[in-house]
Amino acid sequence: MTRIKMVKCTLRSPGEAPAARFVPLREFRLWKYYMTHAHDKIVDGDEISLWVDAESYSEQPPAQARPLEAVIRVGLQYWDQSMNTAAFSQRYFPLEDYDTIRDVFLQHYPDHPNPDGRTVARKKVTETRGYYLHPRIPETRDS
Repeated sequence: MTRIKMVKCTLRSPGEAPAARFVPLREFRLWKYYMTHAHDKIVDGDEISLWVDAESYSEQPPAQARPLEAVIRVGLQYWDQSMNTAAFSQRYFPLEDYDTIRDVFLQHYPDHPNPDGRTVARKKVTETRGYYLHPRIPETRDS
């Protein structure tokens, strides 16, 4: 079962509407620093929970029902010309926005021409549907 600790936050430029982002917890602090310092973005909120792939979720749903949000994991293998090596990038996007985000995401990783001048697609994209499980709400006990 694939379970990844995930942070749900919002990202926006000054004066713009916020957009939801899903960032693995292990990368969140570095990502937040990069977004705020390199891109002058504003990162708000930091709800922490889990991302679970859809297949695992259907085979073994959590014991306690929780609100879900459909989130797709996109893995990209590509040729990094500046490092002269293969590289891997992985991102998480709200499924409802993915069709509009996909091309913008892939444009960050352009194909480069071979020495003979031909451009060869060297990207391999994998897409895994899953869910962001909203955090459990602690039960309140009546006294």
